[in-house]
Amino acid sequence: MVGKKTVEREVAPKTTVDYLLTTVADDHPGLEDLLFENEELRESMTVTRNGTHVIYQNGPDTELETDDDIRVTPSIQGG
Repeated sequence: MVGKKTVEREVAPKTTVDYLLTTVADDHPGLEDLLFENEELRESMTVTRNGTHVIYQNGPDTELETDDDIRVTPSIQGG
């Protein structure tokens, strides 16, 4: 979808994880359907900020700071 392993972005202070992911998805067709469902971040996606899952911070409303590292990976499911 993105065509590379890493995407770097500069964001303004107080930008949220949700806004960042929305803008990245806007730039890469098809990515939005993988990240979002009914305009909400899919529960099957693991999003971390500096190594800590955002659900333990402020969820998609987690505000970013300079040099934050955001990683998005699909959760591994199955049995």
